[in-house]
Amino acid sequence: MVSILIVDDHPAICFALKVLLEKEKAFQVNISNGENVLKEIYQYSPKLLILDLELTHGSGLDLLPKIKRHFPALNILIFTSQPASLYALRTLQAGASGYINKNTSLEYVEPLCQLIIKGYQCFPEGVIYRENILQGERSVSDTPLALLSDREITVLNFLKQGKSNMEIAGLLSLSNKTISTYKVRILQKCGCDDLNQLFEMVAEEKCSEEH
Repeated sequence: MVSILIVDDHPAICFALKVLLEKEKAFQVNISNGENVLKEIYQYSPKLLILDLELTHGSGLDLLPKIKRHFPALNILIFTSQPASLYALRTLQAGASGYINKNTSLEYVEPLCQLIIKGYQCFPEGVIYRENILQGERSVSDTPLALLSDREITVLNFLKQGKSNMEIAGLLSLSNKTISTYKVRILQKCGCDDLNQLFEMVAEEKCSEEH
């Protein structure tokens, strides 16, 4: 049996994915909300981990490098509603093997999993090419959001979820003052005056990618 671990805290999505993937009789699927993911990887020894980037107990973007440090050979597919233009390259650089948006029909997930398990990288068109270009040009960026560090992106995601500075500080084991500094830095880099303007920028980027 091929063990697959889904790390997502949306029960309906987890159930749908589990049912879909277990139609392939060689797959055995377990589910995690991400709170104890390292222990669960030890427990289930998955061949493939399907990881959401937005989790109640943390950030998938933060978890990804930690998981790869402990389990460097583990195949990881990012399954998220976040725009590929902002996140796909970051997850590739952090060690993911593939990236698919939740808006994509679920019928594409199972064959994608098969390819990743066989050792292929499966990212949106142009992502791997862009990574090769960036090996020599680290300053290249398409949008102000692309200038944000992974930690700043993580803080931005939590802000979008409506979390307070104190809540984010607790999730990331940082001080409230540090989170305030990140917030100011994010607004400055994106040229925004407030969070509403920043969220509109993120929404516009996501909308343009979907169309």
